[in-house]
Amino acid sequence: MQRKGFILALLVLTFAVTSSAYAVCDQQRLKVVRSEGPTVAGGGIFIYDFAPPTVLPTFYYRFTTSDPEIMNLLNAALVGTRTVRVQGNATTCPTSGTIRNGGVIIRIFVDTYF
Repeated sequence: MQRKGFILALLVLTFAVTSSAYAVCDQQRLKVVRSEGPTVAGGGIFIYDFAPPTVLPTFYYRFTTSDPEIMNLLNAALVGTRTVRVQGNATTCPTSGTIRNGGVIIRIFVDTYF
């Protein structure tokens, strides 16, 4: 019985430590509506605004990146009117406000459908 309790305690500690490490702002089926940048001459951070796929969105998610591969994917999604899934490093996604900051983009997935 002690061995089962030890294993259970070890599993609880393992999951408690790892679950908070993966807290991100994860939003799906967003349209890229604006690209702005760079913030400094010759490079820097680019700002991207995303909106939910509604006719008149009332809020936007704002993410930043300096990764050229992510910028290429986002610019292609903007031109091709594709929806994307964005994961940013903000601990949670804000739920109020007109512009909701999702942090720096960690991953981007471009949907193959509209």
